Amino acid sequence: MGQHLRRALGDDYFALGLTSVDGYTAEMHRDERAPFGFTLSHTALEPPEAGSVEAAFADAGLGLGIADLRRARTEESSGGPDRIRLQSTYVRTPVLDAFDGVLTTPASSVVEDLSI
Repeated sequence: MGQHLRRALGDDYFALGLTSVDGYTAEMHRDERAPFGFTLSHTALEPPEAGSVEAAFADAGLGLGIADLRRARTEESSGGPDRIRLQSTYVRTPVLDAFDGVLTTPASSVVEDLSI
């Protein structure tokens, strides 16, 4: 989707990823009987995998932080991180190409009751 938006919006588009080094996530499980076709469960995050953007943040000891990856694209010769968390697993993607920036939190949590 980001590639299409980038083509349509040009430099006005900024792809911001959000991730966490530790904590919990709301893992989705397919369930045809559930109203939206899935249920959610509180799932503890494993330590960041080597090669992930989360591992890079953890190694840097940043805590709450943001990385401007546009600048890193021109400075990084090794290609950078090759994955980012998606719930409790990882999506393999060239992170420097997929995002313009990544915001990280030291720990994430799951909201129990979100009344809208």
